Amino acid sequence: MKCIFKILLIAVFFIFTGSIFAQTRIACLPFQNMDGLIRLNILSYKFQDSVANALRELDPQEQFFRIVPKDSIEQLLAEFNLDPTSPQYPSDLWKAVKKLNVEKVVMGNFNLQAERILINAYIYNVRTKLAVPTYQARDIFKPEESVMEAVPTIIKRISPALKP
Repeated sequence: MKCIFKILLIAVFFIFTGSIFAQTRIACLPFQNMDGLIRLNILSYKFQDSVANALRELDPQEQFFRIVPKDSIEQLLAEFNLDPTSPQYPSDLWKAVKKLNVEKVVMGNFNLQAERILINAYIYNVRTKLAVPTYQARDIFKPEESVMEAVPTIIKRISPALKP
């Protein structure tokens, strides 16, 4: 009888703690400024912050995913001397991502075209280093003064990849 009780107790423990271990760790990285205009560099970090905050609002109790704090990401980017304005940024950042111990990465890029900003955002599977093909926010055009209005569209398009 004691053996059955212990087995049931262990089963209940795994049922309740299983949800804690089921969290997906996600890193939101600075977006890459593909245009090279220095005045647009601030958008790299604004997109990073806004997307991370919007994702936190989707799962405030962190039942399904956990967003890595920005300071942890900044520390690793500095350690590897990674700059989102550099052309090597997309290839070099995987060294830093490996140290973050995450399953998914959100990153994107933007470019000034026809007096509007073209924004693309992707969610990557870290194991394969490939973007999830069905959940991408591509070709979002916004005027520079209202560029952050793209964030809800980004979240709407990529968030289904985060839900179990």
